[in-house]
Amino acid sequence: MNFSYKSKFVVGFFIIISVIGIYELSVYEIKKLPLTYELISEHEGEDRILESIDGKLSDTFLIRETLRQYVVNVNNDILEIKATIVGIDPTTNNVVFNNEQIFFVDRNTRKHAQSNEYFAFPPNVQKQNYEFFHPMIFTSATFVFEKTNKIDDLEVYDFSCKYTGTDVSLAFPQFPSKKILSDGKCMVSVEPMTGMVVTFSKEWDDYFVDNGIRGAQVELGGKHTTDYSESILVDGAKSAKSLYYFFDVVLPILISIIGIIVLLVVILFEKTKNQTKLIIQAHHDLIKKEKLSTIGELTSRISHDLRNPLGLIKLTVDSIESRINKKLDPKLDEYIPILNDAISRINHQINQVLGFVKTTSLDLKLVSLLQMLHESITNTNVPKNIKVILPKHDFSLMASKISLEAAFGNLLSNSVDAIGHNNGSITIRAKNEKNNLIIEFEDSGEGISKENLDKIFEPLFTTKQQGTGLGLASVKSIIEAHGGMITVTSPPTIFTLTLPENPKSDISPI
Repeated sequence: MNFSYKSKFVVGFFIIISVIGIYELSVYEIKKLPLTYELISEHEGEDRILESIDGKLSDTFLIRETLRQYVVNVNNDILEIKATIVGIDPTTNNVVFNNEQIFFVDRNTRKHAQSNEYFAFPPNVQKQNYEFFHPMIFTSATFVFEKTNKIDDLEVYDFSCKYTGTDVSLAFPQFPSKKILSDGKCMVSVEPMTGMVVTFSKEWDDYFVDNGIRGAQVELGGKHTTDYSESILVDGAKSAKSLYYFFDVVLPILISIIGIIVLLVVILFEKTKNQTKLIIQAHHDLIKKEKLSTIGELTSRISHDLRNPLGLIKLTVDSIESRINKKLDPKLDEYIPILNDAISRINHQINQVLGFVKTTSLDLKLVSLLQMLHESITNTNVPKNIKVILPKHDFSLMASKISLEAAFGNLLSNSVDAIGHNNGSITIRAKNEKNNLIIEFEDSGEGISKENLDKIFEPLFTTKQQGTGLGLASVKSIIEAHGGMITVTSPPTIFTLTLPENPKSDISPI
């Protein structure tokens, strides 16, 4: 091994290690509490409260509480977080509880800046006890690990806590100059990989204290996370868990494999300078025959396909942040479907990589063709010089929305590439024919050569300098998985998709 060969090997090895190290630092930054951290959670339960100092506890009534935590100031890695808890009687809308607190939290550790107690669970939660000062508890408490549980197929860790003698006087302005203490217990369920709490329940007993002696009860009740909030928190934890897995496992493996492949190619190239052409040809043959050799090209495709939904997530988060900054009430119902849809797209692409040699079932639902086309156009970078003409009428069919939108997006991208910088158009037509939906994509590009026309659906075949050769192969796979077929004629280039309106239940998976 000569000096040059050794040097390139060492340099290549350190480059791979450096890239992985930089990537891990980036992932660490992603896992910090975000600068725009916000949490909204609703709880409901039953309560009894003292009507007057000399009176008695009221009859049991329903109570609904809203917890909101949000960042009000940032100082380096210290977040100033405001937490408000407002409890109302839903039958009268009277406020029965109102508490406001300010916390200074280290976004790296998720601990309070002035103590060693946690404000929120960190990622990779362990089966151990945690010292907390939780906004819903109003005091320091030990969260004791109880057991592993499952909520809607999501694995969670259950923790319990108890506290006694916590001063909650400020939460009862109707009893000024009175000291009020609280005893209680709580139970939380947390997704361990992300540290996201998905359920919370609490019982409390509040009472007057005079000269150290317990007096009359002021409040007695209990609450738990509403089903609505729980479903949102569980879905959010599932999505975040998938992203954490992608960042922690999938991408490092891809980076390592790509780096090793590149390094091996360089080493082999140095050792066989006199056989360069044979090595390059053998390398290209190996790429076409072996699954692992497609990783480099798959990475390019995944980067392209993930860019649009990630951009959509960013725009949606920016919209929510803008409404918060303008002190508008963020209507989460408007944004959560957008975020979930974008995250579903990302998960779909991840599943394509992880399950490239596996089969996955289609999630068939009644979908709108025009809606899918609009989504595909929105997520495809169609330049201003190209006009997209949609069908005049809408059609419905049973299909996988995410899969078909990906297929339509690939066809639109191909048409855009074919037209290039010239002014042109993409015409999409649709019609019913013998219980099938016939969809045509026609573009005004130069067309496809005869020698390439029979090859365009083959995996890894591409005429583009940066193409992966998987786009049209993926389209063909998706259409056939729906029990349909795709054909192409050129010039002009027309892709014809034939899809059954009601696919059979035993259709082939993707």
